[in-house]
Amino acid sequence: MDACKTVTTPLTPNEHLCPATDDEIAACKNLKVNYRSAISSINYLITATRPDLSFSVSTLSQYLEQPGIKHWQAFLHVLKYLRGSISIGLCYPVDKNNGITAYSDTDWGNFRITRRSTTGYLARFHNFLVLWKMRKQPSVSISMAEAEYKAVCDLNSELLWFRQ
Repeated sequence: MDACKTVTTPLTPNEHLCPATDDEIAACKNLKVNYRSAISSINYLITATRPDLSFSVSTLSQYLEQPGIKHWQAFLHVLKYLRGSISIGLCYPVDKNNGITAYSDTDWGNFRITRRSTTGYLARFHNFLVLWKMRKQPSVSISMAEAEYKAVCDLNSELLWFRQ
């Protein structure tokens, strides 16, 4: 990967992954790669220093049982992004902001098969990133407002726990 061409995004923009066909699963098995272990390695980075990879790993983790060649190629895309963004990490600068600042977002019904939305949020305390999460919502939302409301509710639950 030292000589690979780097990319600027963790996943290919506007590409929606879906379950693999039997041919794609066979092609991935022929590569003799351990997809589950590869995704787990990047998942470790997320918990340690790279929250920018949360959505990518969340998306790729949905196909751990039967990964196809497209999923492996998407994983390689993440590695190319890592190679190009090796200097990115968590920084904790001195700041006089003493409060909690939080943000949430959702992609209403973006998972094409189930139409469930993905929720993402983060919180900063004294401007330090202390909380981040990316997950698929448990049920389908019938509007963007409902999806955003669910995201804010999840974030508020985490913030209430954090304040205790």
